[in-house]
Amino acid sequence: MHPSSWPYSLVPGAVLFVLVTFGGWLAIGVVQPWAAAWAGPESGWLAELGAGVASWLLASLALAVCVLVALILAPPLSSPALEQLVAIQERELGAPPRAPIGFLAEIWHGLKAQAVAACFIAPVLLLLWLISLFVAPASVVTTPLSFFVTGLGLAWNLFDYPLTLRGVGMRARLAFVWRHKASTVGFGLAFALLFWVPCFNVLLLPVGVIAATEVVWRLLASDPLGTNWLPGVAERTDSADANPQAPAQL
Repeated sequence: MHPSSWPYSLVPGAVLFVLVTFGGWLAIGVVQPWAAAWAGPESGWLAELGAGVASWLLASLALAVCVLVALILAPPLSSPALEQLVAIQERELGAPPRAPIGFLAEIWHGLKAQAVAACFIAPVLLLLWLISLFVAPASVVTTPLSFFVTGLGLAWNLFDYPLTLRGVGMRARLAFVWRHKASTVGFGLAFALLFWVPCFNVLLLPVGVIAATEVVWRLLASDPLGTNWLPGVAERTDSADANPQAPAQL
């Protein structure tokens, strides 16, 4: 990891901290007092105890929801910093330069990547969970399948950063992943193990983005279609042999 990328690597964790802190204030400073006031004055210590417990339970539920929302929003809100990580890594690899897409566009691409992955992966994971819930012996099969699907979704999401920033469309990305399906699955499963730990999906996201950028360009070096299918990138020629750090020589 290049030293210039260190500040950008801290952004997802900082965004998560700010969102969770705001959620904690909202839950404890707003929801709990509101719930206690809504319960109204109670006569007797038992009634007061029940109202207090109920208000804190509601605050705890609100805090859990806020943490979940923070974990969902932190990656797309950190997209501008993650884009910088992609750019730094691409320069290190000698990849062709690309035009910046703008702050709002970066956030939009981050949101779209999250939404696309969720739309395809979440229903499959839900179906597998329901099968294991109602047919307990099937968990022997559904648990590994859930892990496999999660890894595939992570690989798709992480590969999305270097590919989408170059304007690669959905069909082209699907074709690229299919051509390199073994590498894609292996990469995704490795990060699925890391992201299984709570909050690591945000804290280690910069590592995943940097790794995905390097893997994508290494795969492009051996891709049968070369790089001519990438928008704005010319096909590799023999002149790339003069630069040992060019993507064609990775």
